Amino acid sequence: MQLQAVLVLGALVFQTNALPLQLTRDVLQPRDNTTNGITEALLDNFKLFANFTAASYCPSNENSTVGSLVSCAESACPLVEADIVTSVVEFGGENDTTVSDIKGYVALDPVRSLIVVAFAGSGNTIRNYLTDVTFVEIPYTDCNACWVHSGFATGWSERRSIVLAAVSTALLAYPSYSIVVTGHSIGAAVGTLAAAELRSLNHSVDTYTYGSPRVGNEAFADFVTSQTPAQGSNFRMTHVNDPVPQLPPTWIGYQHTSPEYWLSGGNATTELYGAEDVVVCEGVGNEGCNAGTGLVPIDGDAHTHYLGLIAACQGPVSL
Repeated sequence: MQLQAVLVLGALVFQTNALPLQLTRDVLQPRDNTTNGITEALLDNFKLFANFTAASYCPSNENSTVGSLVSCAESACPLVEADIVTSVVEFGGENDTTVSDIKGYVALDPVRSLIVVAFAGSGNTIRNYLTDVTFVEIPYTDCNACWVHSGFATGWSERRSIVLAAVSTALLAYPSYSIVVTGHSIGAAVGTLAAAELRSLNHSVDTYTYGSPRVGNEAFADFVTSQTPAQGSNFRMTHVNDPVPQLPPTWIGYQHTSPEYWLSGGNATTELYGAEDVVVCEGVGNEGCNAGTGLVPIDGDAHTHYLGLIAACQGPVSL
């Protein structure tokens, strides 16, 4: 499986003799900053935006005309299809020539009055994987002492103008609509950067991300976390022992935004969870929830099962 190969490569890049990888633990270690359970309404939102994210992987949502219905093969996004969601703009996919080949779309949900920006994860080209494993940091100029992963920053910079223009156009036509940014894996990381900038442009933005790697340093994580609740809310979901949220590692300076919503219990392919199964961990440096499971053994299946098979439309990697 191509995902597992990338994760192994990432682990090897990060590993040193002085800092061995943490061994797997079967249970969450007790932490003061964890709570059990969320509301049914929030769980429903996680399911909805997992559908929006799943749609970003589907070829049916590549290079469509404005106003085309967002649709999915493999029954990947029934909630989106039920809302008669229409495309504003789509990017990436076949014949894309950008460095990162970040794929996604901006769409309108008339049922829920939403402007949704969705980013797919590592897709079907090797450029996505090179973006994943580019472990160089660059300054993030919107906050003091912040830096971010250069590969994720490149992914956002290559889609920035088209996304910002599409959101502005949508808001002009539908000023009462709310903005939501969603994404999976590398798409979650790019989505975090997109939401941070949209908020800096005085938009209120909610984020729903799934299996996001760490995007930047503690100062950046604090900055994004501090944008809420005044400028929207962050909903970052992880799944059992998904290894991707544990990379890049904290010992080279990376931290996560807060809070984390951890799908606990079950196994790597479990998709059916109740609201009581979600554990909430607060704090950019929390060591509970997903971080408490350890990085090895690597199980890529946990990364693709988020309340469903989130990358059901994804094809095999091609060189």
